Order: sequence, then structure tokens, then C-alpha cells
Amino acid sequence: MNEIAETCQSCGMPIGAAEDRGTEEDGRPSAFYCRYCYQRGAFTEPGATIETMAAHGGTMMSRLFGIPPGRAGDFVLAQLRPLRRWSGRLVPSCGSCGMPLLEPADAGTEADGSPSEEYCVHCYRDGAFVEPDLTLEACVERAAPLLAAELGMPVDRAREMAAAFTATLPRWR
Repeated sequence: MNEIAETCQSCGMPIGAAEDRGTEEDGRPSAFYCRYCYQRGAFTEPGATIETMAAHGGTMMSRLFGIPPGRAGDFVLAQLRPLRRWSGRLVPSCGSCGMPLLEPADAGTEADGSPSEEYCVHCYRDGAFVEPDLTLEACVERAAPLLAAELGMPVDRAREMAAAFTATLPRWR
């Protein structure tokens, strides 16, 4: 498993560039946290709880994407739970759809039958993508109505949210 997280393991923000990373006490880039959450080897808000982080993130998601506030907070809370700061471990996620690989059964399989460390069972089996011709655009179009229904948000905003997230995943870069 990659020991450098591609999303902040405190707030869930994608870490796309070196300057987005927080810093360790000795000045090295943090392997796990973004610059907003972690500086000089310490959390910028050491007293934050998962609930306060979810409330803050929920407010942002509600404003950015038109999600009703209660649903936005619940959604962010669910996204935060598997992160290292809150779960105590680095949980890998699918590089195609983003699903957390919480249990061994969640992992796809390599050609030799071993578990994939990069993709989930829904996206990857026997060493190949289940849908090898799936495009980023088709993936986003499939996810948007599901997100809209689950979060009570407009489909166009769900499409925007899905596109922003999905484009950060390794399969689609």
C-alpha cells in the first residue's frame, strides 16, 4: 500500500501538489495531511473532533454544491470516518471510484487471485477493470444522479461534485 496519502487524512481534501501538503516538525512534507490541517508536525486545530470537522466541511459542501445542510454534514462525517486521524489507520481507497477498502472483501483481485491494493471489487477483477472502456465522463454521468438523490441536491451540482472528485483518482489522471 502507498504510504503517502493522496487525500488529507484529517479533512479529506485532495492533495494534488506538493505545496498542498502540511509539514512535519523538521520541515519535510507530511505524508498524510494537508497544509490547512497540519503544520510543523502538529494539527492546526488540535482540539478538533470528527463532529466539528464534519460540521465545518458540511457547511462548505452545502454552500459549494447546494446540498441541504443536514445531509451535507452527514455526508462529510461518513467521508471522514475512514481517515487516519479519526480511524487510527490509513485506509486505502479505490483508485477508480474512491470507495474505501475497509475490509479484505472490498478489494478487487489481481490476475493471480491476490487482493488488489489499488481497486475495489466493483471496479477491478482478475487483474483487469470490470469496465475497461469506461470513460471519466461516463463515470461522472453515472454517479451524478445517485449523488443527487442521496444528498438531495440538484443533478447539475452533483455532476460538478462528482467530476471534481473523480478527476483526482489515479485511474482518471
